[in-house]
Amino acid sequence: MIQYADFLIWGIPFIIAVISPFLAKLSRKLVGPISIVGIGLSCIMALSMIEDALAGHVIYEPMGTILGRMPFDHEVSWINLTSVANFELKLGILIDPLSIFMANVVSFVALWIFIFSLGYMRDEPDIGRYWFWMNMFAGAMLLLVVSNNLVQMFIAWEMVGLCSWALISFWYKSTAPSPDPSFATEGEYNAHCGFKALVMTSFADVFFLIAILIVGWATWQVYGHPEFRFTALQSDPNFSWVGKIAQLGIIPIFTLFILSGPFGKSAQFPYHEWLPEAMAGPTTVSALIHAATMVKAGVYFVARFFPIMLYASDIYPAVKMFFIVVAYVGGFTAFLAATQGMVAKELKKILAYSTISQLGYMFLGLGIAGLILEHAHAYLYALFHLASHAVFKALLFLSAGAILHAVHTKYIHEMGGLRKYMPVTFWMMLVGALSLVGIPPFSGAFSKEGIIAYAYESGNMILYGLAVITVALTAFYTFRMIGYVFFGEESPHVREIVSKHGIHEAEPVMLIPLVVLAFISSIIGFFGPYIFMFLTGEGAWLHEETHMINIMEYLLEHATSLTFYISLLLILIGMYPSYIAFISRKVDPSKILERNIILRGIYKFFYNRWYINAIYYRVFLGGIKKLSSGLRRIQTGISNVNIAYAILGILIIILLIVL
Repeated sequence: MIQYADFLIWGIPFIIAVISPFLAKLSRKLVGPISIVGIGLSCIMALSMIEDALAGHVIYEPMGTILGRMPFDHEVSWINLTSVANFELKLGILIDPLSIFMANVVSFVALWIFIFSLGYMRDEPDIGRYWFWMNMFAGAMLLLVVSNNLVQMFIAWEMVGLCSWALISFWYKSTAPSPDPSFATEGEYNAHCGFKALVMTSFADVFFLIAILIVGWATWQVYGHPEFRFTALQSDPNFSWVGKIAQLGIIPIFTLFILSGPFGKSAQFPYHEWLPEAMAGPTTVSALIHAATMVKAGVYFVARFFPIMLYASDIYPAVKMFFIVVAYVGGFTAFLAATQGMVAKELKKILAYSTISQLGYMFLGLGIAGLILEHAHAYLYALFHLASHAVFKALLFLSAGAILHAVHTKYIHEMGGLRKYMPVTFWMMLVGALSLVGIPPFSGAFSKEGIIAYAYESGNMILYGLAVITVALTAFYTFRMIGYVFFGEESPHVREIVSKHGIHEAEPVMLIPLVVLAFISSIIGFFGPYIFMFLTGEGAWLHEETHMINIMEYLLEHATSLTFYISLLLILIGMYPSYIAFISRKVDPSKILERNIILRGIYKFFYNRWYINAIYYRVFLGGIKKLSSGLRRIQTGISNVNIAYAILGILIIILLIVL
């Protein structure tokens, strides 16, 4: 199927996106199911490629002619400039285990989010606009993961950013009171949140684009034409194009620039501040961003570029900086976001901080992988955690959506006691929480623990310390969330809703995705060996006699790992204060804060997001406002003055040319 699936997998969502507004005009009830059919077909396309990849990695045309072997580069001419600049840009698709893996993660998780949307967005008046951007979002992400070159991937990269802006600010028309006093209405606040995501990620992408252009320049110098294909960049045994960059002494700059885009998309420090505000969009949008699309793009790119930088670092040691930066930024971001999640008051923002933190673990794993001898193992665990996180984070966000749908508030202190009204949602969300924390046998216990184990193996106690401390913090904020929402006495807000019309479980179309995702979160941890062997291109595990051997070796590796038990201990340390404060309610945390000035100061520091967000607003937003007000004074609107400015500009340009 690959010769068809590689284009259909992203083409189908794009086609559905284009016709969605027209379908919505014909029938509001029709556009959702057709969108689900579209992403379902993409999921089938992705699944079909697994079979192709396992069948000896040979691609056949329908008549039986061998078309190629994995990795499979399928290209068609797009922009032909050979007569002018000896350059031709092709629309290319790269099919290999990594792109197949990512395509399956994206399409499968998106499918269940789309199904959930049928119930969650049923009464939305702008339903055509919603499905247009959701389909476009999924299609752009799928195009991104199967792109075979940097330029095409960057175009899809920017399409993903554009879709996130439109969906985060989706409810820009809302006239409800703003949650932020700086804005007149909730619609203004939502528009600001979407624009903030667009500006921050686009700022990061400027440097990313410069790095891509540096690659084009370096390959042009070496090969006589710019080369952006991943397979070609990796195929040079001497990595001469990297040597060209090294000759200029700009490897550190190139490293920071090439990582700027991934850090921006995946909300890593210092670009992490846009993601909490992304919660302004519908919960289904939040689930899609956090579980399957936007934020996974950065991790995917580092994984895709990983072998290029790894093999190049054997020849040019300065390239090791790539992995050092990835590891330290990932480890620090995991810790930073976890501290913010400990004090957040909004349900979706707690999950947003947990996303940033878990993405930090993935970057930590990829960075560690480039610094130790067992490269492949740490690399595979990082990707395993990507898949594991995609499932349990979609589960958590959709569970949060069911809760918000029932109680009409996003603040956890306005909830409480919901376990008896929404028992199915409670158990499903608890599965997601246990996976997030990393309690066996749920998925996080295997995927995240693998990253932590290799952080320990690296001998870098700073990175290992950040990783294990974050384990305790994750346990604390996760069970704090569960306690506030489902345990304790009902809040006055909940009692008011119960007295008016009651609180009930979500409808079946919203509950079924929760059950499916919870089931997968419960079992995916045991499929680690299969995922590892698929990603490395090994097919031996398909034989039945090797099934149990691989599983037992895998489980034994975790059960005999010292770091596994250290992590379990830290989970208990993090869980205990949450249990007594927010579940059993034996202590009152507010009274503890009142009595202890140090804890109160730490709480304020974390709640204000380490003041990083405030600094950004003051320096960038405030500075730009002052600059614009200064520039405004020279815009008089008088034609003679404008002509004088034009003449002055021309004279300066002539002077620069002469000099």
